[in-house]
Amino acid sequence: MIQDFISDIISYSFLRNAILAAVLVSALTGIFSSVVVLRKIEFIGDGAAHATFGGIAFGLLLGTNYILMAAITAVIFAVAVSYFTRKNKLSESSVIGMLLPLSMSLGVIALSFIRGYTPDVMGLFFGNILMVTSEDVWMLLVANVIAWVFFAVFYRELLYYSYDEGMAKHYGVPIGFIHYAVLIGISLSVVGSVKIAGIILVTAFLVIPAVTSKTIARSFRGMILISLGMAVVASVMGIFVSYVLDMPPGPVIVVMLFMEFLITFSLKALFRVRF
Repeated sequence: MIQDFISDIISYSFLRNAILAAVLVSALTGIFSSVVVLRKIEFIGDGAAHATFGGIAFGLLLGTNYILMAAITAVIFAVAVSYFTRKNKLSESSVIGMLLPLSMSLGVIALSFIRGYTPDVMGLFFGNILMVTSEDVWMLLVANVIAWVFFAVFYRELLYYSYDEGMAKHYGVPIGFIHYAVLIGISLSVVGSVKIAGIILVTAFLVIPAVTSKTIARSFRGMILISLGMAVVASVMGIFVSYVLDMPPGPVIVVMLFMEFLITFSLKALFRVRF
């Protein structure tokens, strides 16, 4: 069974691209996952994921690169939510509650104008392994390099920002720059994950790994590394299980992520394991 899986990875480019993309998506979302959970901005990631639907729909309608349109939409959504909440004292949930259905509605309207070709809407919502191309893999690789360089250069600032914004300001951290850079990174991570997990399930990549690692990690660095490792393992295992049982990979990966959480939580309760 495993030999057949490895043989098919070597033989079929779509499966090879899916594995590579899943690993790269896991690395990309894993590194931002810790910041998302510690800062309690999970709903911004979820909102950005759903906002991509509008960008994808308009990209398909205009005949342009819909991934690029999705990235632009996700970034605009995340920045808009942050702007309205930080500058106008509106609640984050209220702003997301306004902008999310707006983006989804505009997406549905755009799709209604598309004649002839009917997009794979289910693939957009729940992921489609066949949609992953070599160009997507290269794009994810570049995004990973940028994200890791960003975290390496601004690790101290991200550490303070993630735990306590007031303390970060006291130590001279450029809060505005770090905040919006993180939001852009989260948005692009979401867009990069859409083809694997889909719009609806992509939030799991941003939240579950860090929630799991938070239960056993002793440090911010440990939390990031454990999140990344668990996301990669869950993605590879999810694709393998979906290959064997002929199931959609995105939902299976999410189930694997949750199983990791349950196992880790149980082990911690039994043995008080921490890293």
